[in-house]
Amino acid sequence: MEREMDPESRRILVVEDDEGHAELVCRAFDDRNGRRYVVALARSLREARHCLDDSVPDLVIADLLLPDGKGTELVEDHRIGGRIPLIVMTSHGSEQAAVDALKGGALDYVVKSELAFLDMPRTAERALREWGHMTERKRAEDALKERELLLRAMFDNHHVAMLIIDPEAGTIEDASPGACTFYGYSREELQGKTIGEISLSSPEETFERLQVAKSQQRKYFDFRHRLASGEVRDVEVCSGPIVVGGSTLLFSVVTDVTDRKNAEAALRESEERFRAVFESAEDCIFVKNHSLRYTHVNSAMCRLLGLPASKIVGRGAEHLYGHEVGKQVTEWEARVLAGESIETEQTRRVRGMSLTFHDTLVPLRNQAGDIIGVCGISRDITERKKLAGASPVTPEQHRSPTMRATLAKARVAADTDSIVLLLGESGSGKDHLARWIHEHSRRKTGPFFSINCAALPKDLAESELFGHERGAFTGAVGLKKGLLELAEGGTILLNEIGELDLSLQAKLLTFLDTRSFLRVGGQKHIRVNARLIAATHRDLSGEVSAKRFLEPLFYRLSVFPIPVPALRERLEDMPILVEEIMAKIATELQLTTLPVIDQRHITCLGLYSWPGNIRELRNVLERSLMLWKGGEFNPELPHGQRSDREWSYMLRYAPGRSLRDITDEVADSLCAEVLRLCNDNKKETARVLDISRDTLYRHIRKLKRYSKT
Repeated sequence: MEREMDPESRRILVVEDDEGHAELVCRAFDDRNGRRYVVALARSLREARHCLDDSVPDLVIADLLLPDGKGTELVEDHRIGGRIPLIVMTSHGSEQAAVDALKGGALDYVVKSELAFLDMPRTAERALREWGHMTERKRAEDALKERELLLRAMFDNHHVAMLIIDPEAGTIEDASPGACTFYGYSREELQGKTIGEISLSSPEETFERLQVAKSQQRKYFDFRHRLASGEVRDVEVCSGPIVVGGSTLLFSVVTDVTDRKNAEAALRESEERFRAVFESAEDCIFVKNHSLRYTHVNSAMCRLLGLPASKIVGRGAEHLYGHEVGKQVTEWEARVLAGESIETEQTRRVRGMSLTFHDTLVPLRNQAGDIIGVCGISRDITERKKLAGASPVTPEQHRSPTMRATLAKARVAADTDSIVLLLGESGSGKDHLARWIHEHSRRKTGPFFSINCAALPKDLAESELFGHERGAFTGAVGLKKGLLELAEGGTILLNEIGELDLSLQAKLLTFLDTRSFLRVGGQKHIRVNARLIAATHRDLSGEVSAKRFLEPLFYRLSVFPIPVPALRERLEDMPILVEEIMAKIATELQLTTLPVIDQRHITCLGLYSWPGNIRELRNVLERSLMLWKGGEFNPELPHGQRSDREWSYMLRYAPGRSLRDITDEVADSLCAEVLRLCNDNKKETARVLDISRDTLYRHIRKLKRYSKT
C-alpha cells in the first residue's frame, strides 16, 4: 500500500489490525493541505518490524492492542531506538490507558473515532513538531553532558594544578589532582580552604584580585603560595569567570614559576655583574652586529674617543679610525664572523694621537650557537710600546758606510711586503734591524714578534710556533695560540731560523705558501696575515748542502737578503750605539739620570774588537751602569779577549782640534793602558813609560780616573 516516495514526503507507518480503521487512517493522509504522505500499513507487530527493517519512518501510528502485543513495544525496538515519535490509538479512552501509553514511550494518545481519524494528519504534524523540539533539546542536553564529562575528565585527570574558587567567599570549591599534588593536600583538604590560607598576600589584596578576575574574561596574577610542607613557591594564576548553577565561580590554572623566577633573578644578577664589569673596565669593550656596526660600547671607549655612545652605536670602524685602519679592522672582523678568534696589535689615530692597542676579537654567538656578531676588547699599550721603544736613531746619523748601505736596503724592504732574510753574526743587531723595517713599513700599526728559534725546546717548538688545541698532547689542558697567530696584522721575526728542525721547516714552508696552518691537534686551518722576516748567523747554502736545511725553504726565504755588518766593521757608529743602548738600559733599570760618557771612554770602546758584537757591547754598558754610583762613568772592557802585549788606538780628526790636543789624547790613553797592564802600580807604570811619576800623575788627573792620588 506504500506510494511512490518524494523527498519532501512524510513517511508514516500505520500499525492497525482492524481493516476499517486502517482504511480510514490511510485515507486521511491522502494529499492533505498540499503535503504528500507515504503511508505503509502493517497488521501486527511482526509486520511492523519487517517494515522497520526496510526503512525507518518519520512517524508511527499504532493501535495500543495488537494481536501479537502492544503498540508501545515498537518504541523499545532497537531499530527505532527511541528516535521516532509514536502515536497510540485505542478504542478505550480511559485515563489509565492514556497514562500507560505515555509511560510506554508514546508521544500522543488518540481515541479511535471517525473525527479523530479525519484529524489524524494534523495530530501527526503536531506530534512531529513537538518531536523536533524534543530532539533539538535532547541534542543540546546530550552535547552539554558530553562537554561536562569532557571537562570533568580533563579536570580530574590533567596534571596541571586547577582550582574552582568562589570569588565572594574566597574558598576553594574543587581542585584537580594536579593541584593536590602541587600543594600536598588531598582533594577533601583543599575543598573549603580559603585562598588566604595558602597565599602570602594580604586578605585585602587577595579579595581585590578575585573581584578583578570575576569581572574580566581572563586575568593573570603573580602570587606566593605556601605548600603543605611549608615551602613557599612563586606561582602564576590565570583566572576567569565561569557560571555554574547560576553562580559565578572562578576557574583558575596555577603554574609554578619558582624556577623561572629564580632563573630570571640569576640572569638579572648576571647582567648586573656583566654591566658593572662592562662599564667599570679600563679597557675598551664593544659589541658589533653581523653588519659590523657597533651595538654596545662601554664608558672607557666613549672616554677614549671623546664621543657619547649614541655617536658610536650604528657606525663602523672606518668612521672612527679612517679608511685605511678601518679596512684592516673590517678584514679581521669578517674572519671573526667566519668563526676565527683574532688577537693582534694595531696603532690607530685617536683624537690626533697615535695610540697602540692590543685587540682581542672573538665571535659572539646566540643560544643556538650561531654567530650573530663580534665581541672585542682593546687595551691601550702605547706606554708599554714606548718602553720597548722605537729606535730614535735615523739612518743619516750612522757614520759607517757599511751600515748606511744596509739601512738603504732595509728602506727598500720596508716599502714592500716581501720576505726578508737578514744575514750576519750572532749579536750583530739583526733583530734591531728587523724591528726598524717593521716600524717603517705599512704594518707599523700592527704587532711585532721576535722568536728565537734556537731557544725553542725541540719537543715544544711546533706548539710555540703554531699553537695547539686542548688535549693535543699530555699537558695541553687548553687551547693555545702560537706566536705566528699572535703576529696577525704585523710582522714576525724568526731569528736563528737555521736552528729549526726539518719537520718544522716543512710546516713553515707550507705556511709561507698558503698563509695558513693547523694547530697541533687541530683540524681547522688558521689563516694569518703576517709578514715574515727571517734571520740567521749560519751559511744557509752550506746548511742546504749538509742536508740540515730544506732547499725549497731556502729559496723561499731568499727573496730579499740583507747582510748585517758586525760591530767591528762599523766602529764609527760607536757614539750613537752607546747613546741608544744606554737610553734603553736606563729605561729598563728605571734610572732617573744617565751618566755622561767622556769621549776618551768612547774612544777606548772603539779600540776593542767586540767578538760578541752589539750584544757584548750592551752587556758591558749594562754591567757598568749597574755598578755606577754617580760621578764619572767608566765602562770596563772585557779583559779575557784582549792581549796584554798589544795596544792600538784609533784617531779621529775633527776640525778645531790642534796637534797638541791630539797628542795629549794619545798620551793620556797610553798612560791609562799601561797603568792597567801594571795593575795600577804607578811606579812600575812610570818606569815602563820612561816618564816621571809627576808626569804620570798629571795624565791620571786629566783622565779623571781617581778622585785623589
